[in-house]
Amino acid sequence: MKMQMQLLDATVSTPIPPARIPDAPHVFSMSCKVTAVNGDLATPDGRDKAIAWWRKYGFTKLWLESYRHGEHAPTERLVEERDAFRAAGFEVCGLITPTMLNDPAPGASEPQMTTCWSDPRARERMRAEVARAAWVFDTVILDDFLFSPCGDGCPRCVADKAARGIADLGEYRRELMFEVCERDILPAAKAANPKAHFIIKYPCWYRNYAARGYSPARQADLFGECWIGTETRDANPEPLQACWIMAWMDALTDGKCGGGWYDALDCKPEKFVEQAYYTILGGARESLVHCYDYVLAADPGRTPFGEKAETPGACREAFEREAPKLRELAEFLRGAERGPFAMGADGVSTHEFRKNGGRYIARLNTADRPVAGLPPHGFELKGR
Repeated sequence: MKMQMQLLDATVSTPIPPARIPDAPHVFSMSCKVTAVNGDLATPDGRDKAIAWWRKYGFTKLWLESYRHGEHAPTERLVEERDAFRAAGFEVCGLITPTMLNDPAPGASEPQMTTCWSDPRARERMRAEVARAAWVFDTVILDDFLFSPCGDGCPRCVADKAARGIADLGEYRRELMFEVCERDILPAAKAANPKAHFIIKYPCWYRNYAARGYSPARQADLFGECWIGTETRDANPEPLQACWIMAWMDALTDGKCGGGWYDALDCKPEKFVEQAYYTILGGARESLVHCYDYVLAADPGRTPFGEKAETPGACREAFEREAPKLRELAEFLRGAERGPFAMGADGVSTHEFRKNGGRYIARLNTADRPVAGLPPHGFELKGR
């Protein structure tokens, strides 16, 4: 649709057609980084406090992380927390962040954050983490570090690229990362748990997918499901991306995009809540708040690349205020047909939906001032 395609960068060729949102309850979920798994959530009192908050604000599903940035959650602890949260009525799944899997470079105190995937030892460590998570959880999501950062400066990748007879660096990275998924991750998961279902999550930076090794349509076919990051944060000049990228990825992967993931890093409380609205307006079946550590814990854990959870309390309070409206919006959109959407020059986005013969317009003000009858960062849904 022309209105929608104007939102997309010229490098994006997949259109966003109208689509019907599934007539099923929207799932509100939260991830818990390995820091929280090893910290706040490792005690009955800590779990009880978290459970009370999740219930109050409509969360029904949790994603417990087993590995991130060189830190492991012990298997027995994952089982204990999984069982405790299931007993409390939550669906519980797993999470792996595939970072720092290489050996440290000579003279370095720790491995680089992003992984060189031509390294057999890194792939062996990934297989071990996958098998461990699959043994505990039937469903596991892979955070968005399944890309290749290596180029002509990595002797191992240069040699591997030459051995494969591939001239283009982007093509080499795509083939390498698909191989990691096909030959390492999924076989290791199925060997540990034949029922294991793994999900690949893509980052927000869609312009660099091909160059960094992502091939969403092909990988989504392999995994059977993908997710998309809707964490646009303060620095993104296009806040509506948190909406359209959800719908675009679902169209690109033939309906395989199961949910959107946003966080409280590097964003004001208003932006944090804006991401929540746009994830739902984009048609997500599930919206995941990443993470417990950033909005509820005293220790946010380690973050890559200098990202900061600078206003965790304020972000939490903003979400608490908007939670009833978010649940109401998600419930209303069940079974609705998503139509055109666009961002106005005044900073107000409009979204059209049709349901039960009626036409409805949602508006979200992304500006720090009142615009068109909406307060700063205000939201409304009206029928016409």
